Amino acid sequence: MPVFDWTLLASLMGLTLVAISFGLLRAYRRIIPYHRGEIGLPASPPPILIGVFMNFVRAGYSCLGVGIALLVAAHIAGPGLMNASKLSLNIPVSLYYATVLGLLLVVLTYNVLYHRVRIAIEAEGNLDEVAERIVRVHGNFTEYVPTGLALMLALEWSAAPTAYVLIGGGLFTIARILHAWGLTTDPFASFGRVVGIQTTLCSLVFMALSAAYFILVAA
Repeated sequence: MPVFDWTLLASLMGLTLVAISFGLLRAYRRIIPYHRGEIGLPASPPPILIGVFMNFVRAGYSCLGVGIALLVAAHIAGPGLMNASKLSLNIPVSLYYATVLGLLLVVLTYNVLYHRVRIAIEAEGNLDEVAERIVRVHGNFTEYVPTGLALMLALEWSAAPTAYVLIGGGLFTIARILHAWGLTTDPFASFGRVVGIQTTLCSLVFMALSAAYFILVAA
């Protein structure tokens, strides 16, 4: 078990806060001109909405400041993130894919937030075609990923060769990225959307059949 290192924890917390600040500021910064009272703006959101959204902007800048402070403090005290080279962990393959998929979920969630703020300011909260599509991207992702991760774990715990987990998990992760990209950028049957969903189903079937084989037949 690795030894606790507060500088490593501080570095990871700092990176987390910086990432959150980028998501908040990207979503809410469009309210700043309304807060300043600039003229010629395309919409007129209610004052209470401006105040609430500005609080999120302030929270974003606060997260950015605290995150940078933690990163600097951890770097000065050392070793911080460099401590990773001293860790000796036997990490399951599925956790690498879970990390990528988890980060993608965060990106998709902040994209939904960005468009919800946009329509709250510009369209009085009424979803437009783009916002509806972005919500569908997020919803589709959350529908398939839990099953995909569960099958990765089942395949790994069934004592299947690592290559099976690499193939199944790799196909599934690439498929989810393709589908999210395809549906985000094009409302129709784009390459990413079609190939993404078909590859998703292919990878799920492959992992399910492989796990069943190694659990029921090869055990």
